[in-house]
Amino acid sequence: MDRNKQILLKQKRQNELKIEIQQLKKKLPKLILGFIFFVIISLYFLEDKFYHFFGNSVNFIFGTVMLLCVFSLAFILKNYIKIKKRQKKVKNIGVELYKLMKLEEGNPKNE
Repeated sequence: MDRNKQILLKQKRQNELKIEIQQLKKKLPKLILGFIFFVIISLYFLEDKFYHFFGNSVNFIFGTVMLLCVFSLAFILKNYIKIKKRQKKVKNIGVELYKLMKLEEGNPKNE
């Protein structure tokens, strides 16, 4: 009975992790678009201050694009690492489940 409870708990945890991975993958494009939208809106309202900081408009546009790319890349990388860690946990739980559910070697098979 204890073995069955262990199996059920591990299966439940594995399913929870799989759902978290799917949610992260679904949420990622929306968050990136939201971040880009936020940067564009903030640049629109703070254009005068940024113009004085960067100088001419070419440097302003180049700086804005580079800043946006760096933050987007860091965010994507962070989420990619998080997804890979959770996938590794799911795989480890699957191996543990296999070991719990496999038949013992000493028992004869029914033929």
